[in-house]
Amino acid sequence: MQVIRISSRAASLGALAAAALLTASPAHAVPEGNGIMQGKGFDTCAAPSTTTMQKWWTGTPWSWIGVYVGGAVRGCSQPNLTSTWFNTTYAQGWRYQLIWVGPQAPCTTYSSRISYTTSTAYQQGKDEALKAWTAVHNLGFGNAAGTPIVYDMEGYPNDAACRAAVKSFMQGWVDQLAVAPAQVSGVYGSACASFLQDYASLARPPRYIWAANWDGDPSVYHLSCVSSGSWTNQQRFKQYQGDHNETWGGVTLNIDSNCADGPTAAGGALYPNSSCIVR
Repeated sequence: MQVIRISSRAASLGALAAAALLTASPAHAVPEGNGIMQGKGFDTCAAPSTTTMQKWWTGTPWSWIGVYVGGAVRGCSQPNLTSTWFNTTYAQGWRYQLIWVGPQAPCTTYSSRISYTTSTAYQQGKDEALKAWTAVHNLGFGNAAGTPIVYDMEGYPNDAACRAAVKSFMQGWVDQLAVAPAQVSGVYGSACASFLQDYASLARPPRYIWAANWDGDPSVYHLSCVSSGSWTNQQRFKQYQGDHNETWGGVTLNIDSNCADGPTAAGGALYPNSSCIVR
């Protein structure tokens, strides 16, 4: 898949990220980069304690967790989320989807929204990518070279101008994450209501998608409103069950259930017979 290198990272960081680079780098909690994950994961609003994470690892189906690392529309505070948390949970065996929840579609009522003007929306997408990189860097991923970061774009009305603005925004997100040291750009959203298929027609599409499609079928290759010919090369995640409680190791969490056949931060794990990859 084509990527574009717009300029050197140092030239385009801007004041916020440049300031982060001038401060002492945090301890590298986990390796940069990614690996292909084929298996089940979960996401929950706030990162659980490391004790809970251990209980949810031992003897469970989970191998990765979606972690909300920042953004203006992130729904929960994250008192546990530090480089030490990543260091500890990585040693336990966990791998990650790093989620950025920034401004949402202009035709919604979220507190932070992108512009209807496509050129402005494009720049906003780039700006959010820089903020996300800074957050991931500060959480101990070094320069995050090769590290997947996914943008959470929630569902919105089927409005042509709104869809055009969101596509332009997402192109900015993808383009900025492609600047060296490049990250791997992803997008999360409702398979239908976030119009994920729109991003396949971008000049430089997201490298992978994470589709919310709550049909109870774990297979990432069974998605509504997404073409079977798009994102076919281990580029898919599926959230197949929404908010519900599960108990493992005597600890109950409210989670979404997910399956993967795509890149996770800090490595991956292959389970070739997994229900996640049934075609």
